[in-house]
This record gives sequence, C-alpha cells and structure tokens, in this order.
Amino acid sequence: MIKNQAASLAQCHAEVGEGPVYDPVSESLYWVDIPAGRLWRWNRSERSVSYVTVGEPLGSFALIEGGGFLLAARRGILVLPGWTDLPRLWQPVEEDLATQFNDGKCDPSGRFVAGTAAVDPRFTGALYRVDHDGTTEQLFDGIGMSNGLDWSPDGALFYHVDTLSQTVWRYDWDQATGVPRHPVPFIQIPSGDGLPDGLCVDIEGCLWLAVWGAGEVRRYAPDGRPLGSVSVPTPNVTSCTFGGPRGNRLFITTAAQAAPSHGRAAHLAGDVFAISTPVRGQRRKPFPRSGIPPALLETKASEL
Repeated sequence: MIKNQAASLAQCHAEVGEGPVYDPVSESLYWVDIPAGRLWRWNRSERSVSYVTVGEPLGSFALIEGGGFLLAARRGILVLPGWTDLPRLWQPVEEDLATQFNDGKCDPSGRFVAGTAAVDPRFTGALYRVDHDGTTEQLFDGIGMSNGLDWSPDGALFYHVDTLSQTVWRYDWDQATGVPRHPVPFIQIPSGDGLPDGLCVDIEGCLWLAVWGAGEVRRYAPDGRPLGSVSVPTPNVTSCTFGGPRGNRLFITTAAQAAPSHGRAAHLAGDVFAISTPVRGQRRKPFPRSGIPPALLETKASEL
C-alpha cells in the first residue's frame, strides 16, 4: 500500500467543502461550501482565494462551456452567468421536500448528473440527470445520502456513493440515453472505518475515494483492489479531483463540520489540499451552453 501526505493548498475553513472542479482554461480550482452556499475559487497563477455566495445551500456545480456555472442548489438547478452575477433558477427540483442537492458532475457527454440528500430522516435522496436542454429526469430514488460519482474512461461504467449504506455502487452506463443499469456493490467501507464520500476516476480507470472520518483518499483498482492512499492532516475528507498543468495533481476538499476542536487537525479542517501523483485524471467535459436559455446567461447591469 502506497501512502503519501497531501499538502495545504488553500485556507478557507469551509463548513463542508465539496465538489472540486479544475478549469484548465483559467487554471483555477473551484469548489463549494454546501451549507454556506458559497462557490470558492483558487487561481493557480495568482495563488488567490475568493468566493461568491449564492444565497442557499449549494451541493455541487459544473462549468458551462464558454463561461459560467451550472449550480445544483437547494431550489434545484440554477445558472450563474459569471463570477460577479446573481444565480437564476432554471429547473426546480424537490422544492417541497426536506432534501437538498449534494454531489454532482457532468457525464462524458456533458449531461449533468447530481443527487439529493435528505435533511430529515423521514425522506431519502434521489439521483437526477439534467440534459442539455434542461430536461431533468429522476434516474432512481431511495438513496440514503447521494454522494460521489464518476465514470470509467471509456464511459461504460458509472460509480455512485450512497454514504449511509457505506457503499460505492457500480453500474453499467448507457451512453446513448444517460441511464445507469445493473447496480452491483463495488466498494464497501466497514462501519467504524469512516464514511465513503466524494470520488473521482483516473485515466487508468482507478477510483480515488475520499473517506470522511479517516483523513484519507483511497485508490482502488478497476476490480476493487485497494492500491494505496493519500493521507490528509484533518479527518473529514470530502472529495477530490485531478487538475493542474499536467493533469496529475490531486486536489482534496475537507470539512470543518464535526472536526476536532483543538490542535492542528482543527486548524486545517475545511481547507483544500493537493498532491502530485504518478497518474493523470480524466478531463472534465463542461455543460453545453447551447441549450441554456439566453436570458439566463445575460449579465444585468445592476449586477455589475
């Protein structure tokens, strides 16, 4: 087992940092703080950190082709035209349920897939697909807590975490229709060994899984064998993604929520960490701009 230590990249002390996405065009890393409703940005050339607040819990997002952000927030799917703009609601989702969006990302065809998590134990979460024209379809429900997701390099397999069942599920992915089929348990984290959270898949088809409570991102082979891990100096590791000029830098988000109250782990909780790896990640496909109503992408003078 290979084990390496990630280094601090950006100090933000996010309550629940999640959903990192690297933009190679702007050389910026973006991530969310879910309960605070903040979209964070770290710029590689300037080494600067900043955020915008969207006004509601923000589970995840995707980059929009040509600029802007597709947001999976409390009310549903929102469009943020630019960094200084206000978000606009595009597609309401589960507005009347005690749930909110959690992790999400674009599939190999640029469709956005994101799941919800219940904030009331009487409810369960569901997984949704947002097509290029905004059509939003529920793929399946009954999820304890929808979390990390990604696809194999050939797009044939889909991985999805249900945190409450301690399981990473593997599906066959119908690339034509964007529908997952034939679920099988791929990785199961033993109770007491942490909670499976966010994940990403590298170009070799290996899965990198953030384990909340364990202070680790663990790498698994395509057949599920553990290959090694990256340690993080604070326990509540939430998600990870690849990026950087060579595409081999692993960026890791963490949470201050439920972290130790004293010591170094408490001081670093909620920050972002990074480490260079021997393998590159997959390049993320942005959400197409063409299907979004032009009015949602306009910048209003009052928002400047």
